[in-house]
Amino acid sequence: MRRAVGACVAAVVLGAAAPAGAVVGGTPVPDGQLRYVANISIAGAFGCTGTLIAPDWVVTAGHCGSLTGSIVPTPIGMPASTIDVKLASVHTDGSGAEDHKVTQVIVDSDYLVTNGSGNDVTLLQLDHASAVRPVLIAAVGERAIWNAGRLATIAGFGLASENAPQPPDTMQKARVPIRSDADCAAAYPDGLGGGSFDAKTMLCAGYPQGGTDTCQGDSGGPLLAKALDGSLRLVGATSFGDGCGRPGKPGVYARVAEGPIRSFIAR
Repeated sequence: MRRAVGACVAAVVLGAAAPAGAVVGGTPVPDGQLRYVANISIAGAFGCTGTLIAPDWVVTAGHCGSLTGSIVPTPIGMPASTIDVKLASVHTDGSGAEDHKVTQVIVDSDYLVTNGSGNDVTLLQLDHASAVRPVLIAAVGERAIWNAGRLATIAGFGLASENAPQPPDTMQKARVPIRSDADCAAAYPDGLGGGSFDAKTMLCAGYPQGGTDTCQGDSGGPLLAKALDGSLRLVGATSFGDGCGRPGKPGVYARVAEGPIRSFIAR
């Protein structure tokens, strides 16, 4: 599973490890780009990444918002007062960012130990509307833009390699191919390597040879597909993986654009 950089999310409260992810094999994001990608800190420590999907709502990983992290998935949320969200800055230290407190933490009600690593999303309500333009979740009619084989964009603030001591100074981004559900299931069978693949609530992306992937420090960050008009749409949120950029182990993302998770967000 992905882990947070530095002090882990659940460790702040429970002394337990929690997953997260960032970008391996990426390049720095220039100032002014991907302003809707959120840098999320929990109890004063770097925790996760997220994506602004409405003026006052950010989506991130379930294990980022859950009181128990990924150790024992539960929809009981972290105290909102412990979470800080920064937008509109590519800098890991948050310089120049639009800063927000969180007023409400809503973990997917199906983020349960009985569902394994599925339904891995949390919604964070911000204390005031952001001036940043949110990214749109891919519409049902845009399903073709994230078919298997299409290139998608990943982004995050975390580590640039599996054993790096600290993240780079700037958010990283990369492009990876979306994989078929059959490929994902073969890579993660029966809970091996971090979790079982569930096509209803997950999708995966990455090159067969590895080398480009999400990694520690950015769970909940976006998987973005290009729409017909050239703009980006949100289709996934970083969830888990076996290491970072390993051959045969693509990154796994919460499937936000269709199925149960789309319904949860719409509520």
